Amino acid sequence: MTRVKKNDLVTLASRPTHYYGMTLDWEFGIVIKGPYEESVSVAEIKGSTGVNLITLVCDVMADGILYPAIPLELLVRQ
Repeated sequence: MTRVKKNDLVTLASRPTHYYGMTLDWEFGIVIKGPYEESVSVAEIKGSTGVNLITLVCDVMADGILYPAIPLELLVRQ
């Protein structure tokens, strides 16, 4: 696995990708910030605290839109 870092050109590992209610479908993006650790909610359980996952994420600018906290597993460095 190649490490993604700031100012790298990236693509999505698979297109389109659905993440947190967003449809990610862009050809190329540039990493603006990251990688950094972020708590990602995996499951919401009624009456409980839910399930959180700590993962490496980065902020990506693609098609003029800033996508915050995109997990590195969804990205491929070019």
